[in-house]
Amino acid sequence: MSTNDTHIIQVVKAAARGEAWACSHIVQQFGQSVFSLLHRMTGNTLDAEELTQDTLIRALQQIDSYDPDRATFSTWLKRIAYHLALNHLRHPSLPLVPMEEEETTIQTEANQEMVRLFQQPDDTRVEQLKAAIQQLSGEEQTLINLFYYDELPISDIAYMMQSTSGAVTVRLHRIRQKLHNTIQHLQAL
Repeated sequence: MSTNDTHIIQVVKAAARGEAWACSHIVQQFGQSVFSLLHRMTGNTLDAEELTQDTLIRALQQIDSYDPDRATFSTWLKRIAYHLALNHLRHPSLPLVPMEEEETTIQTEANQEMVRLFQQPDDTRVEQLKAAIQQLSGEEQTLINLFYYDELPISDIAYMMQSTSGAVTVRLHRIRQKLHNTIQHLQAL
């Protein structure tokens, strides 16, 4: 366990005891990354701000349930944010309510092409990729963002989504296939 992990666990324990400095530290250290995730998921600054606040409040209320053996604190916090955002996107007029393996690699031509697009895209491909991503559902866009832009390990994404690593890997494969097909279609136009 790193020094930073040990420090975070001490801060979490202090927050669980109700120490205000620890709660403030959590908000300051993790608020921006939670907001970034939520803004990418909702596409709306006001919703992201409200959901960030709700996420941090829920996390502080449920801080006793954090288990450092299951996930990093950041991943645990993003799991709460992810589920609040999903609930909000599915039912925007309803109050926000939280929701409470094996890795496999599926290599296909579409997967390899999508990896190349994300790693070294040219300008035309970037535009095609952006257009294709915009056609994905909100959950699919979030999964792409978490894996490629936030560079989270599949195991962390699976924890956030309350899924298995294998299921996340398969979903990523299907999303990459969908993006590949959409880009092929755009190139044909």
